[in-house]
Amino acid sequence: MSGLKNILKNGKKMAKNLDYDKLLTRLTTILQKLYDGEELSVSELAIEFNVSTKTIQRDFNERLIRFPIEKVGRKWKMMEGRSIEKKRTPQEELILHLLGEIARGIGEKFGEKTSSLFSKITDIDKNPIYSKIAIEDVSEIGELFGKLESAIKQNQEVEFSYKGKNRTIRAYKIVSFEGYWYLYGEDLFDNKIKTFHLKGISNLVITSRNFEQKSEIIKKLELSINAWFEPDSKPFLVRLLAKKEIVKYLKRRPLSASSKITEERSNGDIIIELYVTSNKEIIHEVKKYMPALLPLSPSSLLTEARDMAGKFVERIDARQET
Repeated sequence: MSGLKNILKNGKKMAKNLDYDKLLTRLTTILQKLYDGEELSVSELAIEFNVSTKTIQRDFNERLIRFPIEKVGRKWKMMEGRSIEKKRTPQEELILHLLGEIARGIGEKFGEKTSSLFSKITDIDKNPIYSKIAIEDVSEIGELFGKLESAIKQNQEVEFSYKGKNRTIRAYKIVSFEGYWYLYGEDLFDNKIKTFHLKGISNLVITSRNFEQKSEIIKKLELSINAWFEPDSKPFLVRLLAKKEIVKYLKRRPLSASSKITEERSNGDIIIELYVTSNKEIIHEVKKYMPALLPLSPSSLLTEARDMAGKFVERIDARQET
């Protein structure tokens, strides 16, 4: 278990250095300065944050345009008689707008129900943030969603039908993998940890039986990459070679909490190490970056990736012949 803790610790350390954290810190600092009555110079801010003046100009003209700010001469300031309410910090304001945009991506029905709520909270008509996040619409299963949430909070076992079988589950989390919603929990029939697609669940009943959550089951989830992870399998180390053209993307958003760059080569390529629970789990990610992300070890992963690439080429050739 100590090894698992170290993996999580290293993953969280890496996450703190991501580009979007720097952007959020810069924007909230600028907003706080404006809120405090300061008049800000683009050139001075560029020096302070070690970015170009073009980046700061984009902050004001695009990212912060919905706030009550104005340019007077060469400096930016809060508009006269306008201010951000003291009950929310600048960072909280930004987070609310980000959450509102994510809610829009969950689906049309869900977006409609949440838009009025977020407009009341933020008290604005124009949101400059746009997020293209495609998330499965759960509007039609809102009641199921609510019941599962209640059961998880109360540590109550649930019973339901799934793929033609009756299940008794210790529900731990509702999770989203690549936009699809799943229930993550312990199946008491075979004592295995599993994921269940929410839209495949029917006849849900919350029982009166309580259970105590196991911390190691949650920790396994924190290391997962996608829905292909196998919670009951022991994590194993994978080494990948990332070509220079995708390095910036993998630095901005690591493949998992356990991802670690172990080597940076002079040609711009990097070697990444991470822990996975199955070949399918990492192959799913490799496919997204083919041919710029290459498996190095274990050998079974290399063989599976080669077979997959071969089938891909065969199908392309077959299509060209028809």
